[in-house]
Order: sequence, then structure tokens, then C-alpha cells
Amino acid sequence: MKSRFAAFFITFAAAASALAYNITGVVVDEERMPMIKATVRVLTPKDSVAVKGDITDSEGKFNITDINNGSYLLEASYVGYSPIYRDIVVKGRNLDLDTISMAENAELLRDVTVTGIKTPIKVKEDTIEFNADSYKTQPNAVVEDLLKRLPGVDVGTDGSITANGKKVSKILVDGKEFFSDDPSVASKNLPVDMVDKLQVVDRKSDLARMTGVDDGEEETVINLTVKKGMNNGWFGNVDAGYGTDDRYSGNFNINRFWNGNQITLLGSANNINQMRFGDRGGNFRGGMMGGGGITTSRSVGLNFNVGNEEIFRVGGDLMYSYSHNDSRRRQDQQSFFTDYNSYQKSVTNSLTERNSISGNFRMEWKPDSFNTLDVRPYINATFNNNEVFSTSMTSTGAVGSDHGDKILNTNDNLQRSEGNTYNGGARIIYNHNFKEHRGRSFSVFANYNTSNTREYQNSLTKILYQMTTDSIYDQFEDNHSWNNSLSSRLSWTEPVGDVAKGNFLTLSYQFSYRWNNADRLTYFRPVSETIADQLRKITGEESYALMNSLPLFLLEPMAGDILSDSLSNQFRNDYMNQDIRLGFKHVSKKTNLDVGLSFVPQMTKSVDLINSDKNIERWVYNFAPYMRYRYRMSDSRSLNIDYRGRSQQPSISQMQPVADVSNPLNIVQGNPSLAPSFSHNLNFRFQDFNMEAQRSIMLMAFATVTQNAIVNRTEFDPNTGGRYTTYENVNGVWNVHLINMISLPLKNKQFKLNNFLMLNNQHNVGYNNGLLNRSNNFMLNEGLGFMWNNETVEMELRPNFGLQFSSNSLQTVANRTVYNYGGSFRGTYYSPFGLVLSSDVSYRANSGYGDAFNTKEWMWNAEISYQFLRDRNLTVSLRANDILNQRSNVNRTVTANAITDAITNSLERYVMVSVSYRFNTFKKGETPDVMGGFGPGRGMMGPPPGGRGGHGGPGGGPRW
Repeated sequence: MKSRFAAFFITFAAAASALAYNITGVVVDEERMPMIKATVRVLTPKDSVAVKGDITDSEGKFNITDINNGSYLLEASYVGYSPIYRDIVVKGRNLDLDTISMAENAELLRDVTVTGIKTPIKVKEDTIEFNADSYKTQPNAVVEDLLKRLPGVDVGTDGSITANGKKVSKILVDGKEFFSDDPSVASKNLPVDMVDKLQVVDRKSDLARMTGVDDGEEETVINLTVKKGMNNGWFGNVDAGYGTDDRYSGNFNINRFWNGNQITLLGSANNINQMRFGDRGGNFRGGMMGGGGITTSRSVGLNFNVGNEEIFRVGGDLMYSYSHNDSRRRQDQQSFFTDYNSYQKSVTNSLTERNSISGNFRMEWKPDSFNTLDVRPYINATFNNNEVFSTSMTSTGAVGSDHGDKILNTNDNLQRSEGNTYNGGARIIYNHNFKEHRGRSFSVFANYNTSNTREYQNSLTKILYQMTTDSIYDQFEDNHSWNNSLSSRLSWTEPVGDVAKGNFLTLSYQFSYRWNNADRLTYFRPVSETIADQLRKITGEESYALMNSLPLFLLEPMAGDILSDSLSNQFRNDYMNQDIRLGFKHVSKKTNLDVGLSFVPQMTKSVDLINSDKNIERWVYNFAPYMRYRYRMSDSRSLNIDYRGRSQQPSISQMQPVADVSNPLNIVQGNPSLAPSFSHNLNFRFQDFNMEAQRSIMLMAFATVTQNAIVNRTEFDPNTGGRYTTYENVNGVWNVHLINMISLPLKNKQFKLNNFLMLNNQHNVGYNNGLLNRSNNFMLNEGLGFMWNNETVEMELRPNFGLQFSSNSLQTVANRTVYNYGGSFRGTYYSPFGLVLSSDVSYRANSGYGDAFNTKEWMWNAEISYQFLRDRNLTVSLRANDILNQRSNVNRTVTANAITDAITNSLERYVMVSVSYRFNTFKKGETPDVMGGFGPGRGMMGPPPGGRGGHGGPGGGPRW
């Protein structure tokens, strides 16, 4: 009887258990960052008695099991945050809740909150967060103006962005991609008024984040969180300006945000070096657009991201851009040899015109919480025209001298080219999490790309040897390359033991194959006596003016062209790569460990249809370990350590055994015996944010050691000035990079301080005219920032200092020390009636360069503007740029056996009158806190009547 009763009881319990279900979800803060160790409980709605609960993990996720059918009250709580309550119903199935967002409670945080202060910088996990209102910008500023004020962030002359030494691959808006992989589109077009917080995030690739399996790829992105109130409605601006020297600028951006959806239309036209859209040109031999110079550009683009946040979203962008660049570069290069030095002075003037049309699209489908599909197709077409004139003189001199006394050659070259390129492809990722087995997942990745580039190039060259004998060449090149690549990856994640303990095995197999076809047909053309006579008259920079007087180059094959077998090739290249990866992953409240090993077989094959001596086939087998460790000491302090080993195959051109003599003064020949290089990369990162003191501290260190590094081996001919270059493997190449950043407000609530320190030591190994030279290059950069503001005045002072010291093992290569120092000051006054006065002054000086390249320059810009209308949406301004007309563009590059100093033309002084109109459809009371808040009559650019407070996070957040 007892046994029957026990059996009945067990059966009844099993049946009851079968009718119990799980409740899952994610808890985040206002910035959509995971809330770790938050408490989530299921309560009875009648008397709030706790039924069951869970604590969120490192990703903010919770899972409450064995809940019977019925109505309940869900409670989410965390110290310092207002509790969240939701009515829920469990009815015959598991319940997967929407994301739960928690907001800080000012009263609960009264002991750690400083009223009126928004800390400039917060550091948490892999994210550095800047409060946009702490870094003041001028009226009509764009995101790029804000980036230039942030410590550790650098914006290049070409619009590229680096943060803490890492290149930024894309900019997100509320966690959603904006114009795909071109961060300059967002930085140069989006108004800074819309930004509440700017977050610099180091994260894994899309594939790794979606599948949970590390693929060895990482990226640094910037996320812009939109100010509260600006994520539902229309907003934008239109501005136009005209100035001296026929300078002009016109821009517009129109934004529509609603319920997590976004559409943006952008456009611009100017000749003041503001490329609002990045250059997406193809790989043209003669049409590369260099940095610096004067650029005229026009562009228009559309970006969209719409759909249901949790189920189906589509997005993408369409873009057209035109650019015309006039670049004039002067360069001095000094090479050091055992018993003499060589010197090359050169001038290069180029005109480049480019048209580009592109489209990038994405679709993400989540039919349920267990399946995700991500599809991303793209297309691109680019059309390029290029004209280049270059002239150089090579000489030699005694060791220790700073100039040459024996001229070996002069080289003048006129070149014109035109080409077009077409690209397209698609990427697909599918990920499945098993419903019946928590922690088990499977993913499939596939990617296909194709490109086709055709370019014609005609060049006239005159080489004068030792001022006595000249040689004149007329060459025509027909370059055609077409490529296809296919890659796929299968990955599997399997929990080890109880999934709650957070232990997983990861297994993946990746296969990629690339077909690269390259035809380079070089023809010699007979040189007419007229052209030869004109070329002989060319002397230095004056020849640039003679370009238009020469007969128009014929950019197509013509009768009489003689094919040169030695300068031509028709390559059919194949490259195959496999990556078999086994790893272990552990996830807990405080630690996150991802470690494993890859086996990487690689095949390289190259066939030349013209010269079989250039054929190559090679197999290489490598092992590459990796490790990623995260330790969370507290909610605001953490330590990250990453290690990754990576193998790099030499390129086809580096292994080609036949010399390329297309330039008689610079012959290049590959080395078929090159071994693959292998780099060890170790990254260290510590961050701490003190809520009470509003202090942020970050320390980062990067170290790289490369085995079998591939370097150039160049030998110099002292009789002709020609160079012969091949490639060698060397050991002893390493680099150490250290960054420290501190930010804190002082007791005076209106005063803020930040400091940025960077140290870098790079050890290189190279060849100096056949002799091995080891060089050490040490760099130090120190930057301070002092900011002060009240209701009507903002001021910022930023002094900086840089030191670069280079030493060499060869006694014939002199040690060098270069100093860079200076600073900047910005000040703005806001009058109560709409007048805004602003000015910025910077000083930059350097020493240790060549005599012609040492600079001491002041840059002074000033602007006066007046804001009209009731909400001050209309602004008229007068701005003077480079008032003292001292702008220069100087750069020094130091290698193991040479020092190169260069100066490029830049935009000179001009004055411009501009008109700007800003609009929005936000209702009264919902207007965004653009400049710390404004009331009636204050407008979008005026200061608030009670200081520069500001409110919390955006309505949406990043989806890391």
C-alpha cells in the first residue's frame, strides 16, 4: 500500500512539475548596459509574498524556473535604482519578457550623488563614456568637433578616428549602425546637439557576439546615445555659408526618430576640406587620394533603421559622393649607410577626382528567443581620374653631414590615369539556441564578395644621371583585376555540467577561399622629339605648370605600342585558409574566461600566364592560441587581460622571385623563401569609477612581439642613386604601448580636470644598405584639460607635450630627438539676448626636424553669431579661420635606416558668413536638453537660467 502511495505521489509531483514554466529576461540601466547582480522576484499580486527569484548574471540575464500557471507581480530591484514592477501572466508556456530598464533614484543615491555635476568621463567594463555636455562646442557643431575635444581620441586629416590608439570601425546611434562601416559619415554630419553620451566600446566582432564563439576579431566602435526627447519626432538643420577666396559651404541633415526607428537624410557641398562622406574608392595604382591638400566635395546620403526591436528589423544606407583633391607635397628623406648618407628631395603635385555610389543593407530576424538570422548585402561603384607630377633629386654626402654634395640623378614624371571599380557581396549569419538544452547553441556563417577594377595609365618619365646623360620613357599600362572570395564558418557551443555553473566548450570550423586575377600589361610608346624636348626643359616645380601644355595623354591602346614582357604579368592567384578552433569558456558573476587554440592550414598559389618563372605554390600550417579574461572586482572596477597569437602569410608580391623594373630607380623583387610571421599580442586594461568622487581612472597596456617579421631589405647604388629592394624575415620586432586617463571634478562644481598620458616604445629591425640595424623609437605624449563654466561663460585650456627619441645600433645612423609642444584655449560667451562670442587659440611648436620643417605656429579662429526667432532656431554667424595665416602640415617618419620629413599644402586663412536654421517637432516640455536645458525664450543654443544641469540617459541604448 505504501509503495502504491509513493508511486502515486511521485507521479503527481512529476505531472505538477510538467505544468511549471520558466520566466526569462534581461535587466539593463538607462544606457542599456547590463545590470549585474540585480534581484528579480516573482510575487503574489494580492499580498506581495515572494514565490521565487533569481540574481542577474554578467549579461544582466535572469531565469526563474518552475513557476505554475497564474497571475503574478514581477519585481526588479538594485541598490540606488528605483524598483520596477510588472504584472505578468504565466499561461501554458515559458515567458520571455521584454528588456527591463532601470533608472537611478536620486534620493537613494543622495550619499554618492553630487548635485549639478555630470561627470565628464565614466569607465565601465569595455566602455569609456563621455558626457557630451561636459565638452562644449560652437553653435552648429557636428560630432567630429566633439571628438576632437575628448582625451584619447584623435581625428585624422582624412576623417579617420582613433580612440586610445585603436582605429574606430563604425559609429552607432542608440546602438544601431549608422552608414555601415564609415564612421566619418556620422562624425561629420550629425549635430552634436542630439548627443547625450558618447561611448567608446571595445567589443568582439558581430559574428562572435551573436554566436558566443570567439573568432579572433575585435573592433572599437563609438555609440552615440540620443538625448531624451529627441527620439520621437523630426529634427535637423540646414546651413549655408560663403567667404573670401570663393570659399563656400552648405549642409543639411533631416532626422526622423520614432519608437526605436530612425531615418536620416544628409547632404553637403563645400570647398573647405570637409568631406562629409568618406572616400570609398577602389584600389587604383595611380589614383590614390593622399592626405592633406585642398578638397572640394559634394555628397548626399540616406540611412534608415526600422522594424520591431525584438522580431524583425531592416536598415541600411544609400550614398553618392564626389571629391576633387589638389595635393602638393614636399618631402626630404635622409638614408644612413656605413660610409656615406643619401639624400632625396622631392615634390609631388596631384589632382584626383572621384565619384562613388554605394549601398549597404542589413536585415535581422528573431522569430523567437532561440533563433536569429542576420543578412547584409552591399554594392559599390567608383570612378576615378588622376593627374600627378613628381620631381626628385638624389644625392650623397659624407657621414655626419646634413646635405648631399654629389648629385646622382634627377627624376621627373608626368602621369595621368582613369579607372573604375565595382564591388558587391553579402554576409549571412544564423544562430540557434536549443530550447531543450540551455547553453547549447549552433551557428552558420557565410560571406561572398566580388570586385572588378579596370584602370588605364599613361606616364612620361625623364631620368637624368649625374647631370650628364638622360633617359626618357613613355609607358602605357592596362591594369585589370577581378576577385572573388567565399568564406563560411560552423560553430557549436556545448555546456559542461550544470549550465548554471557557466562552463562551456566551443568548437568551430572556418573555411575561406579567394580567387584573385590580376592583369598588368605594360607597353612602351615611341617618344616624339617634341615631347622629349619639352621634358628636357623641365626643372623642379616649374614642370607642374607644363602639364597642360603637353599633348593630351591617350588612355587607351594605340598602334605602335610595344608590349614589355619583363614589365607585364597576368596572375591567377588562389588563397585558401582553414581555421579549426577548440575553446573553453567560463562565465560567472565576477569572472569571464575564454581560452582556446586554433589549427590553421593555409595554401597560397600563383600562376603567371606570361612568365612561368613567377609561379608559386605553398602550404603552411600554424597553431594560434587565444585567451580573454575579465575580472569584475566591483560594480565600478574591473580588470581585463587578453592574449592572442596570430599568423600572417607574406603577400604574393613579397614572394614573387622576378624583379619588377617598371621604375628603373626603384627595383623590387620578392623572396620565395619567406616564412610566415607570427605575432604575440597581449592587452591589459584596468578601469575604476568612483561614484561619490565622480572620478574615472583607466590604465591600458598593449604589447606585441613578432617572430619572423617581414621587413624590406634595400640596397642603394652609389653611382646611379637607384634602389634595389627585397624582403627578409627578422626577429626582435616588438612594441609596448601604455595609456593612462584620469578625469575628476574638483570641489568647485564648475571646474573639471582630466589628464591623458601615452607612452610608446617600438623596437624595429631592418637593413641599412645590407647591414642589420636595430632601432628603438620611444614616444611620450602628455595632455591636460581644464574646463570651467557658469551660466554665461565657458572656458577650456588644454596644454600638451610630446617627445620622440630614436636610437640605432649602427653608429653611422645618428640618434634623433624630436619635441612637440603647445596647447589650446577655447572660450565662449552667451549673452542673455542671443549674441554668442567665441574664440579658440592654439599654439604648436616642434624641434628636431629638418631645418625647413621645424615650425612654430599660432592658430587663431574667432566667431560672432546671433540667434533669432522665439526659440532661437535661426543663427547668423561670421567666422574667421586661421586669422594669423600660420597653418602648416608637417610630419616626420623615422625607420631603422631613414628619416623622412614632409610638408603638405593646407587650407589657408579665410572669413565666412553663414546662416543656419534648426528645426524640431518636439512638444513643449519634451524639448531636449541641448545645452544643459532651456526654458521659454532660451532657444537651442542659449544657456539655462539655472546652470548647466541636464538629465539622464537616452530613450534607447546600444545593443552590444
